[in-house]
Amino acid sequence: MMDFVIPVRQSNRHFTIGEKNAILDEHEKCLERGSKMALARAIGIRAATVREWARARESGELPAVVDPIKEDQRLNAGDKRQLQRVLKENEILKAKLARSEAAVDILGKASALLEAMAKSAAATEPQVEEQEPGRPEWLMPKPGKTSS
Repeated sequence: MMDFVIPVRQSNRHFTIGEKNAILDEHEKCLERGSKMALARAIGIRAATVREWARARESGELPAVVDPIKEDQRLNAGDKRQLQRVLKENEILKAKLARSEAAVDILGKASALLEAMAKSAAATEPQVEEQEPGRPEWLMPKPGKTSS
């Protein structure tokens, strides 16, 4: 009786390093005659491919431990749609950011201009003489009239 666990794979053509190692581990457990070939058939690969992987693992070309950073991480259809949506959203946000930065730049320049204009107006504005304190305005002589 051939009793083995078929590792689940994510795609039809490519195996990740983790999947290859799982297949090799299961392949090494096969002891009955023809069970290694049956495992390869059940997975949908040639027995020679499994032997190539075994040689590669023994020579160190196929790491026994999976490095998650280097692992082959193919995207499924849902992930691809989400990636496209996120990339489009990113472009929209970049454009919004550019507009906002331009507006802040314009507002900064306008503020500096208004401040400069206020300083200039204050410097050139004629000074009005203060009236004498204590004397009400109605007692002040009006221009053009002479007091007799």
